[in-house]
Amino acid sequence: MKNKAILVLIFFLLPLVGSVYSIPLSYANPKKQGVFTRQEQPKPDPTAFLKLSQLVDVYANQTLSKGNIHSLAIAVYKDGAVYHQYYGTLNPVTQQKPTDQTLYEIASISKVFVGSLAAKAVLEHKLKLEDDIRLYLNGAYPDLTFEGAPITIQNALTHTLGLKDKNPKQLDHIFQQVREGYYENRPFAYSMADLLTELKTAEVTTKPGTVYEYSSVGPELIAYALEQVYGKPYRVLLGEFLEDLQLNQTYLYAYDQHKQELAVSFNEEGKVAPLLKNPLLGGSHGMLSTLPDLITFMRFQLESKEPFVQEAARLLFEDEIEGDDKGYLWDVGYGQKEGAYHGKTGTSNGVQSGILICPDSNYGMIVMMNDTAEAAQEDWGTLYNKLETALIQYPKVNLVSLLAPDFAANFEEGAKLYRQLKDKKEQYIADSFSLNNYAYELAGEGQFDQAIRIVEFALLLDEDKANLYDSLGEICLMNKQYDKALLHYQMALDLDPTNENAKRIIEEITQRK
Repeated sequence: MKNKAILVLIFFLLPLVGSVYSIPLSYANPKKQGVFTRQEQPKPDPTAFLKLSQLVDVYANQTLSKGNIHSLAIAVYKDGAVYHQYYGTLNPVTQQKPTDQTLYEIASISKVFVGSLAAKAVLEHKLKLEDDIRLYLNGAYPDLTFEGAPITIQNALTHTLGLKDKNPKQLDHIFQQVREGYYENRPFAYSMADLLTELKTAEVTTKPGTVYEYSSVGPELIAYALEQVYGKPYRVLLGEFLEDLQLNQTYLYAYDQHKQELAVSFNEEGKVAPLLKNPLLGGSHGMLSTLPDLITFMRFQLESKEPFVQEAARLLFEDEIEGDDKGYLWDVGYGQKEGAYHGKTGTSNGVQSGILICPDSNYGMIVMMNDTAEAAQEDWGTLYNKLETALIQYPKVNLVSLLAPDFAANFEEGAKLYRQLKDKKEQYIADSFSLNNYAYELAGEGQFDQAIRIVEFALLLDEDKANLYDSLGEICLMNKQYDKALLHYQMALDLDPTNENAKRIIEEITQRK
């Protein structure tokens, strides 16, 4: 049986699917009232948000049905409303299910926390983006320059250090041992002092600030710089920040204290994954968090008026080649429909997580799974994109996606519902393009008969028959039904004599026969 849904409507209570409750919006520790301020949110549309939550369930269950992912934890936010849900089981042996107390390794999402602290430090004039990083390192580092250009705080925040090796050799070896599980029950033979020693002989081979090279070094150097300017260990600085945000179930290096709550996870080989431990300060990875705490952090990003939130998401490096635009360790960008956004993904040895924030369209989402195999990663990426598309299209929802379970259970019933609802244009996106896309999804999963029925159904409703016949031809070709493929491609060509693809495939099938 599916877990009971949890629907959070911030500004009012409505008896929708599952439990409904409201969350305090202070973003402040009770002992520190007023630490952070928030902006008022528009009142969400309860009917539209309910449909969105139903679509989230459909997408998640479709993803799990492929069999590559053990469990999912998902949250979506729109206009002050939050829906979060868990799917599947963490461990197929014990049948343990994820809950609000389940802790996930958020891996590189840890970086945006040190980025936020750096943004605060810049606004408080504790740091300057243009500062030479060596100002905050003890000892001499004469080689940390390229043709006189030093590595700056901004370079460390944007993965543009210019180092020959993205991680020094000893550190890289330690990380490899971590991935193999060597340090699962051993103390580290490496520390921040060792990294600083290795950096004294590191080579800078490209001008800092010009080439993006993802690594752990930059975030750890930022954490170290914050220690120097505030006179406190990074663990303490981070702890105070988490306390101010009321992230009471988010921790740094608390593996042993919270063994029971940790999500068991599975690596590329499908085996139980070792923890992604970190011998350094924790700027690059090492944090654990629950889905509810990450929701609080997501809401803070969308609702807070604090200047450092906008500062942290400000564009600092634009990569015209790879498109890896960076803020303060956030991935940042601008979408034509959704506007400005910032996000971050994290990949531990066994957990894949992602958080996306879109202030201009007032939406956000979080997607986590306890698998990192290649097939799982592909499914996770597809799900991530579907959820984002649903948020961009809101308050409308894709009708064929919403009714996918109905089509699967009883095609005639699904078709009947589709006909009844398709003309409600203010609520649904219903067109042959969506039906066609759904058919290709089914075909990609080997469900050719169902895919063909979907396209044939679309042909009954749509006048753009040339493209649909082309799709029928391609799906039949995928299923090695060459005679039917030839027939459908010929129909597509008759309706659109300019269809060069149909001409080519007709010729290939004819020659094969």
